[in-house]
Amino acid sequence: MANILEQGDNELVQLDYSDLLQKILQTLTKHNIFQLSENRDRLLIDIDTVASQVAILSVQNPLTSINGVRSASVNFTPGFRDIFPRQIQEIRNILTNLLTSTLGENQSIAEFIASLITPLTAFDRKSDELGLSFDFNRESPYLQKQKLTLETNRPGSASLLKFHKLEISVQNISQFHQQLHQGLANHIDTIVESETEREDFFDALDRIVADDRSDFYRLQRIVDTETLGKLKKEAKIRYLEYIRDNIDPVDERRLYLEDLIRRLRLIENYINQDRPDSYFDVKYGEARVNYKELFSHAEVLDALPIIPIVTGNLGESTDQQQGERKFIFGLKLKFGNRVEARGGEQAFDYHLNLLNPDSKEHQEKWATDSSFATKVLKIAFLYFFVFASRCNPESENYSATSELEYNPTQAFDTFVLPILKSDNEEDKKELFRKILEGYKKYYVKTKINYLKELLKSFVDKQAILQTRTYPIQISVRRGILENDPNRMFQGMFFKEELAINPKECLRYISINESYIDENALCQMPASIKIEDIRYFSTEERQQFTMEFDIQSINALPVMWIPETCMKIYKDRFSQNKLLLFRYNNRRLDEKGGYPDNQAFVYRFTYSLLAFICLKILLDKAADNLFIPMVRLHQGTTKNPSPSEKFMAHLSKVLCHLINEKHQASSQGFRIHNPNSFKIRNGLSSLYSVLPKKFRFSKALEIPNLEKLAIIIVSSLETDARTGNRNRTNRIFNLIGEVISITRQKDAAIRVEILKTFGDNYRHQRLYRNPPVLIDTVNNLYRDGYRHFLYIAQAPYTSNLNITQSEDNDRLYFMSPQLIENLKEGKSDIKIYPVFFDKYYVRKAKSFKSSSFYIQDTTQLTNVAEDPKQQAVVFFNLFNGITVGHGDDRFYNGVISYTTLLSIYPGVLDDQYIRQNLINDDSILKNDLLQYLTLFHFSRFEKDSSISLKLDPYENMIGEEAFSKLSLFNHMNGRIDFNSLAFLTRVNSVLNAQ
Repeated sequence: MANILEQGDNELVQLDYSDLLQKILQTLTKHNIFQLSENRDRLLIDIDTVASQVAILSVQNPLTSINGVRSASVNFTPGFRDIFPRQIQEIRNILTNLLTSTLGENQSIAEFIASLITPLTAFDRKSDELGLSFDFNRESPYLQKQKLTLETNRPGSASLLKFHKLEISVQNISQFHQQLHQGLANHIDTIVESETEREDFFDALDRIVADDRSDFYRLQRIVDTETLGKLKKEAKIRYLEYIRDNIDPVDERRLYLEDLIRRLRLIENYINQDRPDSYFDVKYGEARVNYKELFSHAEVLDALPIIPIVTGNLGESTDQQQGERKFIFGLKLKFGNRVEARGGEQAFDYHLNLLNPDSKEHQEKWATDSSFATKVLKIAFLYFFVFASRCNPESENYSATSELEYNPTQAFDTFVLPILKSDNEEDKKELFRKILEGYKKYYVKTKINYLKELLKSFVDKQAILQTRTYPIQISVRRGILENDPNRMFQGMFFKEELAINPKECLRYISINESYIDENALCQMPASIKIEDIRYFSTEERQQFTMEFDIQSINALPVMWIPETCMKIYKDRFSQNKLLLFRYNNRRLDEKGGYPDNQAFVYRFTYSLLAFICLKILLDKAADNLFIPMVRLHQGTTKNPSPSEKFMAHLSKVLCHLINEKHQASSQGFRIHNPNSFKIRNGLSSLYSVLPKKFRFSKALEIPNLEKLAIIIVSSLETDARTGNRNRTNRIFNLIGEVISITRQKDAAIRVEILKTFGDNYRHQRLYRNPPVLIDTVNNLYRDGYRHFLYIAQAPYTSNLNITQSEDNDRLYFMSPQLIENLKEGKSDIKIYPVFFDKYYVRKAKSFKSSSFYIQDTTQLTNVAEDPKQQAVVFFNLFNGITVGHGDDRFYNGVISYTTLLSIYPGVLDDQYIRQNLINDDSILKNDLLQYLTLFHFSRFEKDSSISLKLDPYENMIGEEAFSKLSLFNHMNGRIDFNSLAFLTRVNSVLNAQ
């Protein structure tokens, strides 16, 4: 594996780690980090001492610049690129010499590793105590999956699950170019009277229309990529209206919903006022905010404690002939969910705490977070418009109707806006205090709770609601036009922010009722449709058993132990042969720990040395080795130790790198109240990645497909600039995992991780011909694999144009060029491009957790209503398990699989995809989906009530993916450093030797 970072125009900041690596080398020569136990069955690796010594040295900042940098990891300076391999080799050599010296002349590294290896079967025993013992061989109960169906002729009271589907449709998309051109022509007619001048202006207009790099096309791209986000924002309000219209008017709590809708509309009306842009400018500290621009973004309402959430990409179609584009999503309601970062604090309290200038959080973030003041200004505006009131629900003569009489717009303009526009910071803080006092005085939380209970009771209604369609229109407002005729004559028809910061132009794109808007430059009709969908159970079931397949697997445990947990380690683990990483868990504390620059050096040093040490040892180990990484944590969920959190993240990153050749898994145990239930579940999670075998109770249900490879791919940015107009000038870390599912001679189905892979690439190569991915497919093909489920998450951007074949990069890892490169030279290979996403349903009735599936494409395509079938939902899985706390437990997730059709002409034959994934009568479809279901079961992490794991990709894709966990701050405390990307470069150097 070789990193390929093409040269060329490079606006990215360059890095030089040579001084830091040299300091690590110098420190290693003074300290042997290896120490053997007395009986030579445990190796202590003391990286903490070296990392802490390097952290306090004077180290040159690797960043050659910090201005305008968002992330910087592997874009080395030319000089450092040349010496990097040598420095990594020197570190490996000195570590190898130190280890060899520790072992003595009579034992090689290979012999030592062999002496530490334990057959995994040695841990096979039932135990409720903390340790490595686990009942691998317990009798497997019959597992079951049950088929669901979507029907329209049954009563809602008979349904098992319910969800509300959102369809957003945009019409006349093919005419937008013409309409924009006509709008500019009309504008010229309005401002120019002389026929000669008109001709000159039209010549200027023709020039920008002929230049595909002009603002004329830049505006079209903004409308194309950003408008869907604004439509989602409008859909949230429409969903509240849909709910209101289906609630009994005699329920007084309905007035709180009416008031919420009214106030959200007032926000829209406020920011769409025909006023100078400067009217909406406010400031706090160093932040300068334009409310018109800020509240044009789709996600701005999500800070409210109660608001609909648009979630899950369930299909998309583009009808070029009709000029129509449709997007299908799920809807759910946010009920003041807890903010886990604040120990489970309610969202309303969390945001008020940020607004409070006297709170600890406000003061700390004010000093450390450059974007915090902007967040405060956003909360101040949003919460004032939604919650400001003069009505007390605790007063004797209170009526909820009075809430509808309060005008937040007038109060904001009179009392709030002038202070936020001023230079007096103390007046602003006093304003925030008075606002908070008002929320408390008028019992806003009481009103929120009334609304929450109303909405929950609505969602639980059994009757199936009528579908509702809302016609709307998208308008590009004339405010985006340049007012100076001289600039227009030079071809500058639009305001300069369109070229400088295109997203600022969102303020000029609005969603309105369908009518002729004289203030619009051009318009497109659209619609929002909301539908009540129900799922019903069937009698169709399948049963099978699951067992671990560990007979030939050996284990080498690795422990990550803070100093404060050493007693528990000695009591529960010291009898095992293992590798021990011991560390001081106070190094990274917010108080008393390292400052930003030293914290970076400590994390960097620890990560690098831990990986190289494991690499030295495991390269000498035999194949088929499992490395269980166990962590002990003194910190609690609400008060985690930063050092322990870093070690948890690091261990997961190392597992991914180790899985390239071995198998590894990481699991932490908190030492406070380690009851048997938590211990068993933790061990079940630790061992969940091990190979499993499935056996079906009925011979007719056994799949016939001999081999299937599931390839999961993802990526994360490593190097980029902020506000970089050239979005392609970035570097990414590509990561992947290969799952093998094979039919054994005894008809058992075996599921196992074959390997992981990764490398770093520039944007232009990432989605076209990344060698590490192409090589992986080639190797699997040589090993006899012909069917590949090729899985990525649906690209969750503001446009989600995953079916626009004319723009390959919008398909990311599903681009036609990349698929073509994966297929090259393999005429009989079957690649199935698959996206997955999650949407949410509500249980219509109580039932024990189980595993449900829907694979009838005819029913699922009715959910997507995709006449062109360009992004077709072909499989849904649901496990009925309720997770989380409080309001988070109200909904349950459903994972939805989608494939792509009619976008790979000449690359993929749609016929085999239709036959093997879409055709409900296909035997191979049953096999493929059966194997995919077994993969979900194989990743289940609890010790009892075994079901399918809803999201088996969470380690690879999502907020908890190890690639996201690999990020930590550079020396300045703000720029992201992607440690996985850096260690990937290190891995390439070590593998090349």
